[in-house]
Amino acid sequence: MFLQLLDRVLPFLRKSSSSSSSSSKGKVCPNGHVMHPSWDTCPYCLEMQQAMMGGAPSSTAMPMPMPGAGQGTAMLNVLEMGGEKGRGSQDKTREVCGWMVALNGQHKGEDFRLRVGKNVLGTAADCDIVLTDKKISRKHATIRYEGGEFQIADLDSSNGTFVNDEKVQKHDLIDNDIVKLGDIEFEFKCRAMREKRE
Repeated sequence: MFLQLLDRVLPFLRKSSSSSSSSSKGKVCPNGHVMHPSWDTCPYCLEMQQAMMGGAPSSTAMPMPMPGAGQGTAMLNVLEMGGEKGRGSQDKTREVCGWMVALNGQHKGEDFRLRVGKNVLGTAADCDIVLTDKKISRKHATIRYEGGEFQIADLDSSNGTFVNDEKVQKHDLIDNDIVKLGDIEFEFKCRAMREKRE
């Protein structure tokens, strides 16, 4: 009699446990976040996008359109994010005065424009030149052009700044100097100051 009762109850137990495990999982967004089955938009992705845009989530802010299920691409207006960063300052009021050419690493062959005034180099998204190397600090160094001279300054980076294989805190740059940040070596190029260092 116990076995007959068990045979009748067991299918119900299996059914309820499988339905509860599927409902506890919920939906999965394109980025792999588990979310409630009733949600159409992933709040985690929305929060990350708002953080990347520099704004905090607020109840008055209009939600950013998210990719639909199965799609992994979201459209962003780069101009609203402050222009194209990373390839050198895009402030068109400052003229280009030099550039750095990556000689190795992930950026090999890329050139980064330097503009009059201060140019911040590092891995942080708000740097004028954004680099991707694990040994480069968020705000690693600055290259400043003022009064016809270029100067590089280390910003207390973890792994230091090197010019022609010498570790420097501040150093004047001339054309063809080799600058090393993390594991990436750059050749510094400028139109002015081509004379040799004494």
